[in-house]
Amino acid sequence: MRFWRLCLGVGMLWATMTGVASERDADVVLATRARAVLKQILAIDQTWVRVHAAEALIAAGEGEAMHALFLREWPANEATVYRIGVWRVLANTACDEDDRAGWIARVERVFLDPTAPDRPQAVETLGKLRHRVKGKVLEAVRAKAAAGPEADAIMPLWALQLAGDPGALARLAVALAATDPTTRQRAAYAVRWLHTSDAALRRTLARAASVELADSPAYAYLLSAALSLDADPTQMDSWRAKLEQVLATGSPAARFEACQTLMNRFNAVDLPKLAPLLNATEPDTRVAAAWTILHVLAQRH
Repeated sequence: MRFWRLCLGVGMLWATMTGVASERDADVVLATRARAVLKQILAIDQTWVRVHAAEALIAAGEGEAMHALFLREWPANEATVYRIGVWRVLANTACDEDDRAGWIARVERVFLDPTAPDRPQAVETLGKLRHRVKGKVLEAVRAKAAAGPEADAIMPLWALQLAGDPGALARLAVALAATDPTTRQRAAYAVRWLHTSDAALRRTLARAASVELADSPAYAYLLSAALSLDADPTQMDSWRAKLEQVLATGSPAARFEACQTLMNRFNAVDLPKLAPLLNATEPDTRVAAAWTILHVLAQRH
């Protein structure tokens, strides 16, 4: 009897070890595939999606490689539509504060040029870099936030909030309920990035997310921000379910936004929802899926 118990115990241990090994092997295969998708896009894409792929790889631990690649290509990319993104990658992977400041200064110079076609991307990047603008850049940001239309004021308000402007957050809260869906979309996007703990804004965000229609361009962004900021504990499960539906059937932009929040909510059991998206037609959807897969797997191991 003891012999059979011993055999049973050894068998169960072997099965467990084999299962763990198989799980790890499957994770390695999926992670390798996700990285390959990102690197393929990096090799062939010549749009902002290329920047997103690089940022996904940076988050997955390949910051030095991305810095070396983008620095090598930087002179040729100065004339591209995504030059601001190139500078953002180089700033985020800079070797020291002086290096980072140099790339940020390039972004600021673009924002200070009223004729620059990528001026909106410049102020958004200043927000993503969490750079605190000052001096003439701060003055220009204030002027842009004060000018119309309302939707164009959102990214400057994001920069103003980082700079400590006392009225910026209140204006963003008002924008969450604006009549214009583009204004609501941009406001939700900025609020998610700011990740504020302000109770009043979170209440406003919760209300806005609960009433936004599914066919609105602001829908995914409001859900993403509300879920990311834990805007209302009673609605979290509902928001997650709706955001997962966006991931399944939404536009490429909506899917990308959904993944930015869901990657922090997903675990291993959610990986089957993501793997098929690695074959999506739209490159930004493939980037979003690969980024989320790598993030989930990193948390698992």
